[in-house]
Amino acid sequence: MLFVKLPVRDLPAARAFYQALGFRVEENSSDDGEAAVVLGDEQVLSLQTRERFAALLTGEPGDPSSAPTAVHALTAGGRTEVDDLVSRAIAAGGRPGAPAREEEASYSRSFADPDGNVWEVVWIDHVHVVN
Repeated sequence: MLFVKLPVRDLPAARAFYQALGFRVEENSSDDGEAAVVLGDEQVLSLQTRERFAALLTGEPGDPSSAPTAVHALTAGGRTEVDDLVSRAIAAGGRPGAPAREEEASYSRSFADPDGNVWEVVWIDHVHVVN
């Protein structure tokens, strides 16, 4: 499994944002300092208050609202799914990211969540990749 841990300023707002994108929060693994957002069968996004996140580090946590600390990528089943997820992210309070990129075998767009964490949504045409 893959667990991605992100610091957030407002945990209830972050939970609501990711739920608006269609992701489920696993309540049995969540509390007032952390929300476990299920991205897929083997991927969980752990949204953590800045205090909870800071306890994992020896230094200060970065602030993605001033400069990206990482780019996280999600795959989609087609171009329409890419556009739909980015549109839902923006409607839920996210910010548009870089312009769409279209290549022979892929299409991608990006957005930032309300805390500034950057997400890229990618569709890959496996027919072109395999051949």
